[in-house]
Amino acid sequence: MEMEMGNIGRINEGNKNGEGEIETTVDWRGRPSNPSKHGGMKAAFFVLGLQGFEIMAIAAVGNNLITYVINEMHYPLSKAANIVTNFIGTIFLLSLFGGYLSDSYLGCFWTILFFGFVELSVCSILSLPTQLTVFL
Repeated sequence: MEMEMGNIGRINEGNKNGEGEIETTVDWRGRPSNPSKHGGMKAAFFVLGLQGFEIMAIAAVGNNLITYVINEMHYPLSKAANIVTNFIGTIFLLSLFGGYLSDSYLGCFWTILFFGFVELSVCSILSLPTQLTVFL
C-alpha cells in the first residue's frame, strides 16, 4: 500500500493503480483521527466563542475610540467617525491576510490560535496603562 500525506491533512490509502482509495482525516500529529474525539462541537464552540469575543472587542474599541477621538483629540464628529470607520475597515481587511495564511501555510486551527493570542496580548497591553494609573 502506498501512503501519501497532503497539505490538507488527509491520507490516501490504495494500491498502485489508484483503485479503492480511502480518505482518512488525520490529527495534528499525522495519525488517523477519531471523529468522536477530534473536532466536532468542541472545536466549533472554541472557534465560535473566539469569534464572538472578537466581535465584542471590536465593538467596544470602536465605541471607546470614537469618544476618545472626539473628546481628547478634539476632532469633529464627522472626522472621528471616518477615523473609526477606517480602523474597523482595516481590521476586516486584515482577515483576508489571515485567511491566506490559514489556507496556504498554517491551517485553520493554528491560525486561529496564533491570531487569537496576538489579539489577547494586544488588548491586554493596551489596557495595562489604565490599570496602572489606578494603583499610582
